Amino acid sequence: MSHRLLSLKTLAAAALASLRVGVAWATPLSGNTNALTGAPITFGGFTEGTLIGHQFTGVTFGQFPLGGLPQIDNAPFLFGFTSNSGVAVLTGSTAGGEPFPTVAGLTATFASAQSSVEFFLSDTGPLGTYLVEAFGAGNALLESLVVAGSDLIDGQFVGFLRSSADILMVRVDSNVSNDAFAIDDVRFGGAQEVPEPTVLLLVGLGLTGAAILGNLRKP
Repeated sequence: MSHRLLSLKTLAAAALASLRVGVAWATPLSGNTNALTGAPITFGGFTEGTLIGHQFTGVTFGQFPLGGLPQIDNAPFLFGFTSNSGVAVLTGSTAGGEPFPTVAGLTATFASAQSSVEFFLSDTGPLGTYLVEAFGAGNALLESLVVAGSDLIDGQFVGFLRSSADILMVRVDSNVSNDAFAIDDVRFGGAQEVPEPTVLLLVGLGLTGAAILGNLRKP
């Protein structure tokens, strides 16, 4: 009998342990096609040199580390964008359209926390690697992604997909201060669908109950 009780306690402990669901998992996004759905921000319709800050609902664009605002460049071929990306891209360039502009990093700050962020990043003549970072409350670094410059000659979709809505800002910068790059097709969304804790608890209790009944029926 004591052996049976020990087995039941072991089963119950295992079931309860299975309910400990982590909330910090994340998936870096990097590929030739977009991983997120929905209509992207394409920066179309703006004239050359337009400063971009608060023009789009839910997100504010900025420069890093200099402050100020990034601007529209209507010569996207300079950054490896094709006609499929339209006629406008967003760059930290201080002189839009110049072949070798002085650039700054770009930031996107969200009005509310997001669980998914993605954008197309490109550079025709990469001089180094790129660091893409996601930040949460208190400017805490949530995760980062290093992208080789050689992977950006034709551009690449990059970003993050997290299990909960905690991204308040993303930042991209090159390790070479004078390396021009641009972004386009920005997508961001709300929290991903995950099982409710109460549902997980019921499932766990059900499994525990089934295991107990099965054990009691044994001779």
